Amino acid sequence: MADSKYLRYYLLALLSFFTVATTEQFSPAAEPSMPEVEKTLRRPIDLTRVGEWIVSAIHLEGSGSVIDTSRHTFRSETKLGGRIRSLAAIDQSNILLAVDEEYLKLIPCNVVQGHVSSFQTADTAHTPIDVVVDRHGKIASVSCLWARQVQLFDLRVTNSTVSPDLSVTIDLPFNPGIQWIAPDNEHLLVADHFGGHLALIDLKTRKLRLIYQIGVHNIRGLALSPDGEHLMLTHQLLNDLAATERQRVFWGTVLENLVRAIPLQDLLDRAADPASANIVKVAHWLQYPLGEPGNAAGDPGDILVMDDKEIFICFSGTSQIAHEENLFHPLERHETGRRPVALETSADQTRVYIANYFDDSISVFDREQNRIVDTISLGKMKPWTQVDHGHALFFNSRLSLDGWYSCHSCHPDGHTNGLLNENMSDFQIDSPKRVLTLLGTNQTAPWAWTGNQSTLQSQVHKSIHVTMQGGNSRLATTANEQAIVAFLETLSPAPSLSEAHGTTTHPSVLRGEQIFQSRQCHTCHIPPSYTSNSKYDVGIHDEYGLKEFNPPSLRGISQRNRFFHDNRAQTLIEVFSKYNHPQTGPPTETPLTPAQISDLIQFLRTL
Repeated sequence: MADSKYLRYYLLALLSFFTVATTEQFSPAAEPSMPEVEKTLRRPIDLTRVGEWIVSAIHLEGSGSVIDTSRHTFRSETKLGGRIRSLAAIDQSNILLAVDEEYLKLIPCNVVQGHVSSFQTADTAHTPIDVVVDRHGKIASVSCLWARQVQLFDLRVTNSTVSPDLSVTIDLPFNPGIQWIAPDNEHLLVADHFGGHLALIDLKTRKLRLIYQIGVHNIRGLALSPDGEHLMLTHQLLNDLAATERQRVFWGTVLENLVRAIPLQDLLDRAADPASANIVKVAHWLQYPLGEPGNAAGDPGDILVMDDKEIFICFSGTSQIAHEENLFHPLERHETGRRPVALETSADQTRVYIANYFDDSISVFDREQNRIVDTISLGKMKPWTQVDHGHALFFNSRLSLDGWYSCHSCHPDGHTNGLLNENMSDFQIDSPKRVLTLLGTNQTAPWAWTGNQSTLQSQVHKSIHVTMQGGNSRLATTANEQAIVAFLETLSPAPSLSEAHGTTTHPSVLRGEQIFQSRQCHTCHIPPSYTSNSKYDVGIHDEYGLKEFNPPSLRGISQRNRFFHDNRAQTLIEVFSKYNHPQTGPPTETPLTPAQISDLIQFLRTL
């Protein structure tokens, strides 16, 4: 009996052990809990895929966040720097590159088990905002916004690490933004961040070959067309002949949102021209309108072309994505989080991931189900301030009639597209004026070319109700006007080109400053804002004979292309040589010599 009792206990214990072991071995793994992260505003601005992971550049927190594509869960967040703006993965590796626009760094990283870690960084020029890597993982290109430069780095990849070495710095006559490497892996195209230029750089010779000038602005997406024969770009097109009247805004004649297709071979054939760095004006290429009256598609952003030739586009201003196989057909739209800015696909291309800038989230679009199936939070947000609300409104095209354009559409990132707009600020039609920068605008009262707006809120009110024809929008409220003003008051002037290049102590700067004083330039452009609250006759007039204008601030003037109210001067040299600005000196005053003009411009480059 005792032996039987012990045997029974032994069998029960053995069974219990086997049950526990079996359960531990075969039960499904528990879902990982979301890591605890601080409440803040992250602002995802770019996406790239590294193996099974989707990595997001977290703009304001300067970090990299990782998404597990198998579970659609947030995996980790790693601090990388100050303001991370762009990411680029090296194919067939776990290595990626990030650029930090605040600390001016190129940051090599790897992604292991869902976590990002960084290596030794490399210095860049001022404000790096985009990075791309060639298909062999040998060259990285970094576009540096305020330095007006592109930098090429040689990449040495060893044992899952990479060391970037600066090879060459290329100066450009515009502020570079997004980049794209042609399928031949020998040509790099760099888009103007504000205006309508495309620079073509030969990666073999590492030299600038050609600059294309296109009458567009806000180029935010570059991709190879489904037929493999065209460069596709998303952009906006401002018509300076169309006044911002309700009917013209309704029909989309004031500002169009487009995809443009450029024959790739035309670009590369022209690049073979022996003339180096020539500027070629382009009048027309194939274009596809986005949106229609009553349902516009303001601020088109990133574009993604799938292997099966379906095209996805961010409608950043209306907080939607759209897709279709043929852009001549109406695009099917899907609501996303606020301001979708970047697209990335899963490895098998069954899903598309969308970075929602103002929602701190990643949307997941399932192509088979044809819908957004999930939204992944990147962390809890802290309460928004008035400035935060104003920031989001500035980029919201639903503030305008039918969603055609946002404040950002004409003032990209608060700066200027450099084009003419007929918004009737002078109470006349058919006398368009250059779009002014809003960087540092809180210190430049009064506003508009005629100085007829005495407060910044009255200018914002006029912009919403007249320029944007958004008076019937639910967003057109006094509280929202005040929020936009609060945001505008945070914008600093653009850094001078001399500051961006570290050349503020050039010997000619002092001579130029003396000329600035002796020619009485400081009486209209009064330091430290380098403007005044008066209007002046400087010897030029508009189509209706208007001669007196409020002088625009000279701060950041080296970061602008074309000058005067009607863009008549294409360079600062023309301002003083061709147009003899200001044409109001004493009759006995001699014109500036070429040497004096050069010194004066050197001084202006420091402002």
